[in-house]
Amino acid sequence: METKKEKLRAELLRAKEKASEWTARARDIERQITECENTEILQVVRSVAATPEELREVLSMIRAANGKENPSNNLGKEN
Repeated sequence: METKKEKLRAELLRAKEKASEWTARARDIERQITECENTEILQVVRSVAATPEELREVLSMIRAANGKENPSNNLGKEN
């Protein structure tokens, strides 16, 4: 009976190690996805011929339309 218990403990240890490896791999893939999304966003923003103030206003309007911001709040823009 002792050998079966030791085999099960060894199997459990291997399973936990694999789980840890897969968790780390999942985090790395999520990081890569975020990097790709950020790169896409930067490319789009850089392709727009607008001043930073104009981009700020557009983002403010988008947030207001999504209900995430008060339309009168212009991201700290002074009036």
